[in-house]
This record gives sequence, structure tokens and C-alpha cells, in this order.
Amino acid sequence: MSPYKSPLEGYENAEPLPTTVNADGKSLNNPPGPRSAAYDEFPKPIDSSNNGFDFHIYYMPHLTEEAKFAKELHERVRREFPELRIYRFWDKPVGERNHVPAN
Repeated sequence: MSPYKSPLEGYENAEPLPTTVNADGKSLNNPPGPRSAAYDEFPKPIDSSNNGFDFHIYYMPHLTEEAKFAKELHERVRREFPELRIYRFWDKPVGERNHVPAN
């Protein structure tokens, strides 16, 4: 059992989030919700017109509790910040650093 409480505490009875993607073909469609003030109140020199948020959830996929927590954290961010462009949750390493060159 994880020593940390679930990021979804308080959302136990929430409707499931949609799995559809937006017109960009990549980001997840979040249900509309109140726009958080933090989205518009960026500290200088961050330019809010260029989607000033960029976050990544790093975890060890082979550690069951860590993977579960990471997935719940991803969902919590979607629920708390529906206005953000958020991509699907990856259950394996992705990105250029994880590319294995062909021999």
C-alpha cells in the first residue's frame, strides 16, 4: 500500500473523463469547467498566449503502486485544469531518449 494518499481523493464518485481526442489529433478532450486563475496570472517573463504550462509525470512503470499513483495524478490534473492541453497517459517510456537505434 502506498504511503501517499490518492490524488483522486474527493473524486471517488466523479463521472469518468472522456477518452476522445481534440481536433489536433493528440490532446485529450476535457469536459469544460471553471478556468483556474493560475492559467491567466503567469509571472513574468512567461507568455500566457503560448500555453505557459508544460509538465511531465515521471514514474517507474514496473512499480505497481507508483504507476497507479502516476495515472491518478494525470487524471487529477485533467480534472483540476480542464483548460490545459493534456495528452494521453503513457504506460511505457516515450520520447527520443527512449529510442533504441536499429543495428
